[in-house]
Formats: sequence, C-alpha cells, structure tokens
Amino acid sequence: MIKNVKIKYKIVKEIDNIYEILINQKQIMTPAGNILKIPTNNMADIIVKDIKKGKDDKQVSALKITNTAIDQISRNKKEYISNIVNSIHSDTICFFALDQEDLYKEQKKLWMPLIIWMKKFYKLDIKHSSNLKLAQQNKKDIENLTNLINKYNIFELSALITLIKLTNSLIIPLALFESKISANIAFKLSFLEELYQASLWGKDKEAFDRLDSIKLDIKSVKDYFVAIKD
Repeated sequence: MIKNVKIKYKIVKEIDNIYEILINQKQIMTPAGNILKIPTNNMADIIVKDIKKGKDDKQVSALKITNTAIDQISRNKKEYISNIVNSIHSDTICFFALDQEDLYKEQKKLWMPLIIWMKKFYKLDIKHSSNLKLAQQNKKDIENLTNLINKYNIFELSALITLIKLTNSLIIPLALFESKISANIAFKLSFLEELYQASLWGKDKEAFDRLDSIKLDIKSVKDYFVAIKD
C-alpha cells in the first residue's frame, strides 16, 4: 500500500537577500531549468500559496508570472519593453464609442480621468480616438514611456505584461500599480462595454463566469506586484 507523501514547503533566504522555495528539501526549478530565485519573502509566500491551490494552466498564477520573468524576460528585456510600450497604440481606453451615446458618456466619465492622470503623473499626452484606427501616440511620449517602463525589474515587467493581456490596456495597469485605482475599478474600466451591454440585455452566465475569473486574476497580479517590493 502506497502511503501519501506529505509535501513540505520551505522559504529559504540566501545571500544578497534572494529567496528560494524548497519543496521537500528540493529547489523549485523553472521550465527552462533555472533555479527559482526571487527578491522578497512575501513574493515567495504568494507563490507557495498559489502552488498549494493547484491553479491550472488557464489561470494566472504567481509561479507562471515568475517563470516568465526568469526564463524569458531576463533574456530579452529590451524586446519585451518595446512590446509593452507599443501596446499603448491599441490601449482600450484610447477608443471611445462615439456612436453609442450612453456608453460614450460612461467612457468619458471613467476613462478621461486616467488620460488626464497620465498627463499629470507621467507627463504623457495620451491621444484617444472615436474610430477603430490605432491611436498613434507622439514619438516623444513613446520615448518617455520607454524610459519609464525600463525602470521596472523583470518580475514587475512580467506582472505588467500579464495585466496588459487581461485588461487590453497599459494605462489601466500603470494606474493600478501606482494605486490610483483599485483592482475592482481596474476591472470595471477594462470591461466597460461588456458591463454596459449586460445592463441593457442581461447577463450571459458563461461570459460573466469568465469576467469574474479575470476580476480575481487582476487582484492577484496587483498583490503579486506589491509583494515584489515588500
């Protein structure tokens, strides 16, 4: 009869304030075979909690964000930063639905404060549009944005990329990371049109199950980002 093996997790602080996670005394390795080395104990704790929850491949997890940072972003940080910055041209809050009056009013009320905030906080004059053409940003603003994103470490970049994919926005994650908005507001701003349509026609259960999952993921990534600095 095979006995259940008890899994023991241990967070170990190494030299230079680097942390490793041991599972039954063995180091966690990334998919590429790198030792999982992380900068804070809180970050390690979040990873352990996610592992214990047994999140599947479709869910956002601290471990996947960290693996991406170590295995991929660290090898080509410049390219990842370029992709992040270029996402501003297709940022969801740069496209207003002028042909839907009530939705447009809601977008203007909720999105414009972030565009104004980007101007005040980052000195970036974000252009927005009422058609589906890419809202091409000023070259100087792109350079300034690149300098800003370049200050992020690989783990912060990985968290940012994850949120860009979840929200279809760069502006919303930046505001969330700077605590300008909460995770719940970040979710609302990202899916304003879906929520508006649901208010008119009712909720589709499958669609809202997906949105509820994304809402939790946004909160998880914000918690991860905070843990990087603690």
